[in-house]
Amino acid sequence: MTTETTPFNPVDYLESEEWEGPDRERVLRSGRMIVAVERIFRLRGIRHVEFQDLVNLILKRPLKYIHRKRKFHNVGYATFEKEVYEAFRIYKTLQGLTESIRHFMLDQLIGDRVRIFGYEKVGGYLSYLSQVKLLLVGLMGAEKIRSENGPLFLSFLDMSEEIEKRYEAVNDCLNRLSIEKLWGESGQLADLFGAETGIILTEGAFPNLLSVYFKDSISISRKIAYLSSINDLEELKNYFHFSLSSLRKHLFYTDDYELLLEKAFEKRMHEITEIMLERAERQMGLVKDFRELNNLIKDLRDRSLDIGFSREQTHRLNDFYEMRKDALKREKLAEVEGILEGIHDPEELKDYWQNIKWYLQGNRRFFGKEFENLIARKFDAVGAKIAAK
Repeated sequence: MTTETTPFNPVDYLESEEWEGPDRERVLRSGRMIVAVERIFRLRGIRHVEFQDLVNLILKRPLKYIHRKRKFHNVGYATFEKEVYEAFRIYKTLQGLTESIRHFMLDQLIGDRVRIFGYEKVGGYLSYLSQVKLLLVGLMGAEKIRSENGPLFLSFLDMSEEIEKRYEAVNDCLNRLSIEKLWGESGQLADLFGAETGIILTEGAFPNLLSVYFKDSISISRKIAYLSSINDLEELKNYFHFSLSSLRKHLFYTDDYELLLEKAFEKRMHEITEIMLERAERQMGLVKDFRELNNLIKDLRDRSLDIGFSREQTHRLNDFYEMRKDALKREKLAEVEGILEGIHDPEELKDYWQNIKWYLQGNRRFFGKEFENLIARKFDAVGAKIAAK
């Protein structure tokens, strides 16, 4: 941390100012701070603005005159104008900080004390105060973990991967973060190390490396983990719809979370319906009666929409039914043929036909007239054989 110093006035350091004399040390220190301010501009992707341009702007010099004076060959006026006003807003935000905080930030950015990665993209999505707060948090955290000589490494790369979707939540989090409490002895900075949500500081595996990233309070991974553990279909649907509704009520962007939740729901629903399908197949394998088999498939078909069977699963269910029905027909045919082999008396054959005829008529709608005709032909063949003897 640096000691309090007199704030620098940009007017004092115009090009005509003599940089020699009794205040030379103060002038040099202010010059180093100017370089640090310009570094913040570069970190934010402002490539063409120098501090002198802001001085001229503050002195009400026309921006077109400032642009012409810089003698740019490949930077248009529109680009320069946009960058100047962007830089000026950052400068005004810095000036609004307590002097000790501002000087700490600028001291950290002088020379090669800290190397920063990923800040440009993150800063582009944040308000000016949030940009400065985030940089302050990173610089304070990096200084806290300094363990040996050499530069510190401050990474915002993880945050930059999510910032496009999470910037509203990040801005909100930073708005609620107090600079005074961070700077003071409240322990707020220490709380950011190992925090579960919000701005999180993590010391890297390499010395002097600090990563800054953001995790919001939604905790979609926890929701998905719980959803994936549910075994009851109705409970799964209720939890999914409740979670989806709560996400849509959230103040900030959640479309990507909703998509992840929907994919997890569809995956788990498919797993549960697969279990139900396998159970139905086993039940069909145990059924010995055509009517019972038909009732089973009818119940599943009636509930298929509510259950959520896919088209492919519905086809498989119908295939199981047809296969089991064919198996029952083969079993019945084998049973009839076995009994007919032992019949040699026409009266006995007639009695058996009366018995089997009612069974065939009662189940005709399940296996069709063709199977009934096949059985009848078996009886006719046996009757002809008995008559021939």
